[in-house]
Amino acid sequence: MTKKILISIVSPAFNESRNISRIVAEVDRIMSKLKKFNYEYIFVDDGSNDNTWQEIVKVSDKNKHIKGIRFTRNFGQQIAITAGIDIAKGEALIYCDSDLQHPPSLFPKLINEWTKGSMIVHTKRLDTEGISFFKNLMSKFFYLFANALSDTKVEDGMADFKLLDKKVYLKLRSMKEKNRFLRGMVSWLGYKSSTVNYQARKRMAGKAWYNFSRNLEFAKIGLLSLSTKPLKYILNFGLLLIFISTISIVSVMAVIIYEWNIRYFSPTIILVIFNTLLIGFVIACLGIVAIYISYLYKEIIKRPTYLISEKINLK
Repeated sequence: MTKKILISIVSPAFNESRNISRIVAEVDRIMSKLKKFNYEYIFVDDGSNDNTWQEIVKVSDKNKHIKGIRFTRNFGQQIAITAGIDIAKGEALIYCDSDLQHPPSLFPKLINEWTKGSMIVHTKRLDTEGISFFKNLMSKFFYLFANALSDTKVEDGMADFKLLDKKVYLKLRSMKEKNRFLRGMVSWLGYKSSTVNYQARKRMAGKAWYNFSRNLEFAKIGLLSLSTKPLKYILNFGLLLIFISTISIVSVMAVIIYEWNIRYFSPTIILVIFNTLLIGFVIACLGIVAIYISYLYKEIIKRPTYLISEKINLK
């Protein structure tokens, strides 16, 4: 009998108690139809304060494909996915949300692309049911801004729903930075890739973990963890300000000398304008440099990326 190929599936879960049994049932139904493949489903409870862990334990008792780890506290979605990747054993790995917005019905298409030779299979969200206009606009603005500043291109609509070949996710496992932006890190790896389009579902139950402030923090990590371009832009902007200031001062002095009339010169206004502009620029520069330094600090102190309190169906 031919041995089945193992596919690892990883889902972070934060307060998803009402969705766990639903997604397990759907994943099991989809994967049982793929006769050549077996699967392990790794849930990572990211410090939930509801019954998420109890639900994971319950479904794992009935279905031995289900495995779980529980964090000591909330470490964030990107770290939760990382923890799942760290313990996966499959020949390929799919990671997706546990709220059913990333449809498991897409798994066969991802696996098919992988069997045809793609080492990375991205998914591209064409639209999301029930998403607000403001959130959609902010998402598009983020990708536009991120790609303008980053050395690694991340396409609009490509969320944390991908398939990775084992060779790829082992390389990703070796990348130990604490400030993680997986969409950019996977793109940075390169490798042959393909894309599957899909329509994202409306969240089935529960409340989305990412609110405005967390989205803002996520965007900041995404922008600054992929590139040092912001620092280069600051330098160029500073040189431009010096050039404009010099030209302005020379122009004003030339007019004063040519007309020989001091009324053409208002030192107070010019001083206020340039002081305000330069002080704002200096504060902004210090803020961006401080963020980079804080990231370096987190890498240097070498704390564990996450801490696990419990495991289910794992040695």
